[in-house]
Amino acid sequence: RGLLTPEMASYLEQEIADNAARGQVNRISGVKLLKGDLSESWREPDAEYATVAMRFSLVDTMLDRRTGAVVPGSSTIPSEVTELWTFRRNPGANASGWRLSAIQQAQ
Repeated sequence: RGLLTPEMASYLEQEIADNAARGQVNRISGVKLLKGDLSESWREPDAEYATVAMRFSLVDTMLDRRTGAVVPGSSTIPSEVTELWTFRRNPGANASGWRLSAIQQAQ
């Protein structure tokens, strides 16, 4: 929670609750950053923003909570993903003031 904006924390909590309602849990492992670049940054009167484009590989597995069985997918084969992560901080805050505010899949 300390690294997320309240909106992002709410979104992720809802995703976890939705998975639980389906009897599933998401496990991520083997994360490797392949490339990361600052995509854009901007300032508004009440906040500063920076978006980072990241390409990474990971093993993203959905499991049945009751049996531990893999729900369609693989628990060993990594996939490659590119996402845009946007961070926000209050004007004048130091480097530890950045909070994740959005995640988008790259097109």
